[in-house]
Amino acid sequence: MAQFTFTNNTYAGEALAGFMASTLLEADSVKRGLLTVINDVKSRKIILDVDDDVKLQDPSGMFNDQGTTASQTESYLDPVIYEFMKQEQWDNLVQSWEAQRLSPGAFSDYEGVVDLSDFMVQRYLTKIQIANERLYWLGKGATKEATFTAPFTGLLPSIAAASGVYKVGLGKPSTSMAATAIDASGVVTVSSTVTLADGDVVTVTAVTGSSKDTTNGTTGAPNVQGQSYFIKVLSATTFKLVRNFNEINTRKPATFTGTATAATVSYINASNVLTVLGEVYAQLDPADRSQDDFNLQVPLHVGYAYAQAQADKAVNVLNAFTDKKKMDYLGIPLQLMNHWQANTILGARSSNLFLGVDLLGDASELSTVYMKPYTNDNVVRMKARMKAAVNFKFANELFYLGA
Repeated sequence: MAQFTFTNNTYAGEALAGFMASTLLEADSVKRGLLTVINDVKSRKIILDVDDDVKLQDPSGMFNDQGTTASQTESYLDPVIYEFMKQEQWDNLVQSWEAQRLSPGAFSDYEGVVDLSDFMVQRYLTKIQIANERLYWLGKGATKEATFTAPFTGLLPSIAAASGVYKVGLGKPSTSMAATAIDASGVVTVSSTVTLADGDVVTVTAVTGSSKDTTNGTTGAPNVQGQSYFIKVLSATTFKLVRNFNEINTRKPATFTGTATAATVSYINASNVLTVLGEVYAQLDPADRSQDDFNLQVPLHVGYAYAQAQADKAVNVLNAFTDKKKMDYLGIPLQLMNHWQANTILGARSSNLFLGVDLLGDASELSTVYMKPYTNDNVVRMKARMKAAVNFKFANELFYLGA
């Protein structure tokens, strides 16, 4: 049974009598309208489209059909059901300084402190919403919170794997470099770190060797292949992988086992972000980028790099390094994605990206029951149940840049 654990049990916080928690990034793709939400998806939902060509013909006294065949295609939203369930025993808590909040009587020792209960519910709700955001975009494989059995690919992996999507990579001298070694502490050796800076985010691919990321324990530790990291430059030829980008909300330092003898390191930072965005802009479909619901979606670190590059370019401009920078590029809005894949840019219309749910409010519904009046168990149970599915419609109207 779940128990509260304490790193200390002093009365140092008695005067405060409140609760604090580490900050979390908001999960807000739906709030910003980056996805088209379809409610009441209890089973497979079919999305239809019909298309045909237009041919301008010679005039004719008799009707002469242009001879083309209208094409109808289908795509699907197959919802996956998953739940959050948590049971907590409160009696350990009352042995701490929170005992002052309880009314007299031995039975009160088992009553949950009201403000803690409310705090925990809201905290769990926020984390559920973040987990959903990651699940929608990254899929189950890159969402550490997702432990259910059913497959859930996610939008970005589906788009990256789909035929017809306009896809480009970062395999250019300005955006990638070869690594000749990764040691067991995460130190990477390259020919030069002159284009890198502390805090840059790199994605590691084409790894040769046994290097694994043990940040969340050695059991089932993932290969470094495909992982992204904040870095710290150590020398003219080395940098250290400091924190897994996937741990942006936990701040866990990255730990490793094994080594690698070769790898490719790709990155978007202040040194190349203007070049990258310029090349992206030139490759966007003019018909799509002119639509009101078209967005370029970028991870946070790319947005920061773009802001830095704007300041660096603003020669003789007052407050270049103090004013907030506008997040658009040549009139196209850049949407900064809080829980996303590093070194990735997606160009898409929100009307081409679909999120199917039973009810959107399910992600904000956490039922709580104090069990003592019913079973005489001194526990509180919390439960949330959700259904979700994601998909896109027109692959040829998507732009995808990835490492």
